[in-house]
Amino acid sequence: MIVDCHFHVDETMLTLDKMLEGMNENNVTKTALIASMNETMFEVDSTYQHHLQRLFRFLILHAPQIGLKIYDGLVKDGFFNLYGHSYKIFTKPRNDLVAAAIDRFPDRFLGWAAVNPIVPQSMDEVEFYLNKPSFIGVKAHPFMHEYSIKALDPIAAMCESKGAPMIVHLSSEPDSYKYLPDNYPNLKLIYAHAGLPFWKKLWNYVKDQPNVFVDTSSDYLNASLVKKAVESLGYRKVLFGCDGPYGMKKFNEYDYSSKKGWIDSLQLPDNQKEYILGKNFLGLIK
Repeated sequence: MIVDCHFHVDETMLTLDKMLEGMNENNVTKTALIASMNETMFEVDSTYQHHLQRLFRFLILHAPQIGLKIYDGLVKDGFFNLYGHSYKIFTKPRNDLVAAAIDRFPDRFLGWAAVNPIVPQSMDEVEFYLNKPSFIGVKAHPFMHEYSIKALDPIAAMCESKGAPMIVHLSSEPDSYKYLPDNYPNLKLIYAHAGLPFWKKLWNYVKDQPNVFVDTSSDYLNASLVKKAVESLGYRKVLFGCDGPYGMKKFNEYDYSSKKGWIDSLQLPDNQKEYILGKNFLGLIK
């Protein structure tokens, strides 16, 4: 079974029907949905943008002090600034849209309850959704919502007690990737985008953390980076995800095969790829 552990609901970019069409074409059985983080964001197909992405990956891997400064500059005053364009960040995630998608297609979608801990009543909302059987865990975004990882203490404690996983898109706060595993050792934790923005440092740390994983989602990555992550961590610590519909260039035209191709191209036996493509994630949400 192929399961995408990381995909956002935004029908201004990709309708649910079109999402299902892409899932079917690529044999994706289920997708774990997350509320959209920001307003509609189509990308421009340009050589300039491609080179900027390559430069950013290189700096994060080989000159992290510079790379982290660039990363920090992507979010300012409630906007995500990318390639000369600004996109409003949603302060309060629309988990109701995830719930509505699951209600329409309960056999195909699971849900992450997205949280912004600096919004009042966030704990109550997360607990409400986690009581629904198709919601499997919590998504947190310290990067876009601009808070310290310590703000997640009450949510992490709740998830640990319930056995529910968390998926986290990290900010550049120093050593923040160590905080939750060190303080909540039984918390099941996924770092989005292979552990962006720390990558190599995070991989070295995660090796010895039995409950910590990374996903392969996002255009922040490429096939080479996914290969490095799997080589560093092993196939039992990596989860397939897309981060769609972000990365799209036109309405209702999302290419599932590009992200899935990163896994298909790995020089691993098929039975090991199966863990990355679904078995690892399904083991976390039992």
